[in-house]
Amino acid sequence: MTRPRRALALALSAIMLFTIAGCGGGEEPSALEPKIAPPVIASEGVLRAGVDLSYPPFAGKDNGQQVGIDIDVAAALAERLGLTLEIVDVKIADIPAALKGKQIDIALAAMPITDAVLTGVTPAGSYITDGSAFFSVVASGTDAPEVSAVNVGSMKVGCQEASPTFWKLESDYGVGFAESFDSLRDAFEALEAGEIDVVAANAVVGSYIARDFTEVRFTGQYGEATALGVTVAPDSADLEAAVREALDGLSSDGILETIRTKWVGGLVSLDAAASSETSVTP
Repeated sequence: MTRPRRALALALSAIMLFTIAGCGGGEEPSALEPKIAPPVIASEGVLRAGVDLSYPPFAGKDNGQQVGIDIDVAAALAERLGLTLEIVDVKIADIPAALKGKQIDIALAAMPITDAVLTGVTPAGSYITDGSAFFSVVASGTDAPEVSAVNVGSMKVGCQEASPTFWKLESDYGVGFAESFDSLRDAFEALEAGEIDVVAANAVVGSYIARDFTEVRFTGQYGEATALGVTVAPDSADLEAAVREALDGLSSDGILETIRTKWVGGLVSLDAAASSETSVTP
């Protein structure tokens, strides 16, 4: 996150967390009243949240500060539960062991709920949907084209090499169908220069990067989206219930949508598979 917009995102993140924590106007922050305690969580008064700090905009570092969607959601959850937040950097593959070993109480790390179930951890609700998407140049004052799996086959498509969307394109349209780029930003630069017609990418990451390109817009969903969830260790019924209730409150109060909009702008809500876990997901 090196461009001016990233610095702005950092400032907004600080404002968001300050507001969520109930601070402002020179007043002292109100004392936290914990709603859960050990053995439901590992440490008295602290919620340890595992996130992947190498995966912006979900989580990363900007000038030494931890920022991102997962950071904001974890902070909002901690406030709802009356706890202080401790962020733990953990890769998605290490989440099951970290939860079961009580190194963390909850995990976000952009983990799909379906993956959580397969790895033996327990989903406690979802906070955003994600999936593959198409991005096009849309000139000011013109209508955005509708790009889909039906018509993209006749277009010149770019994507980040070896990304999940890259492999999906290879599977759907054949080897060599899409032009691959070293980074998603490189693909967007080629799109802006008119070298390709459309970029296929992860919807959330693509929308985040697209904010640096004036005329690049989301123009269609590519396949089914997936709910990303907050997970807890198996057999943690009390913690699961507390987190689920807090997430429901954050959704009904519009806080999840506010966090989403801050990081990905006007990205439309993606269509996800019907699931009881997706009811709170913006």
